Amino acid sequence: MNKCEHDNRGKVAIKNLDALEQTLNLIKIGKGKGELRKLLKVSPSALANRLKRIENLGAINLIGKYQIEITGSSLKHPEVTRTLVDKKLNKRGHANNFTILFPNEKNLWEKERIKKEFSQKKIKKLGFGSYQLSYKGFTIWINKNSLTIYSSNSYFSKDALKSKFWALKDVDNLSKYLKGRFELRGIYGIKCFREHYGIIFSKFAEWLLGQKRKMHVKDKGEESILWIDDSMKDNIGDKVKLKEFEGKNPQKINTVDEWGKDMDEEGWTKTSKIKGEIGKNEKEIANLKGVFPVMEDYNKNLKLHIEVQQAQLKTQKETQEVLKLIKDSIINK
Repeated sequence: MNKCEHDNRGKVAIKNLDALEQTLNLIKIGKGKGELRKLLKVSPSALANRLKRIENLGAINLIGKYQIEITGSSLKHPEVTRTLVDKKLNKRGHANNFTILFPNEKNLWEKERIKKEFSQKKIKKLGFGSYQLSYKGFTIWINKNSLTIYSSNSYFSKDALKSKFWALKDVDNLSKYLKGRFELRGIYGIKCFREHYGIIFSKFAEWLLGQKRKMHVKDKGEESILWIDDSMKDNIGDKVKLKEFEGKNPQKINTVDEWGKDMDEEGWTKTSKIKGEIGKNEKEIANLKGVFPVMEDYNKNLKLHIEVQQAQLKTQKETQEVLKLIKDSIINK
């Protein structure tokens, strides 16, 4: 069999692609798990591992024990994956947290299925009354009037918006599964209360982290809207440093990436964008949209804070020195 390997800075992520393709083709013509085991001549555990790998590559969703949903994404040219397989899929959606509401349910703690699973020790009770369970990368809290979902999954793509859509699709499938498992009634609503998107292996992030610094761009309410840190992702047993430029808005992260690509093509010599004597005074700090187009929407109310991990910047002079370092690095690229 041929093997297809993608360069993701040293990690081989896809092996035996032909076997995965064969399995996917059988799924597409309606074969269930029992038929797949017979036709492929594999054990239940081997099939489970193969299906999980196909799911991580974004071609299927596994719902419950028996249902397999085809997503339409290609194994050879995936749109979104749940594992890092190709550095071209350089946007990562992660840290997605959700609230799920079932309006027809008044008290989830009184549901017989929930009580039964607690007595069977399939779920545990937390100190503040809620129940907790884990399922497919999600930690679920069963509160009295809602479910809280914490996701540890990552969604890699070329378009951060697609990462968002896949995260929403996954939590919708999870909601359907939990609804059936605990016999919850009626419709449900999903609200996302936390989400992060990042450009992985960002050259600007790599440079800044090489200076042993981190960066946070905050609004007037002191809430971070863009930041750079050295996130770690456990990728099939390996800890991978992602050199990530992160934010909360997928569209803004797409814009930052386009700006970075333009700068790469010009060799970081677009002096017209940086000759405004960046950092000379507070007014120019507030007008960094010429350097970071992603900040245009925030420009009226934005104040830029660059937080240095080793020495907190508290004076205008210190801020100028850091911004000058960034400017000189861009010019010298």
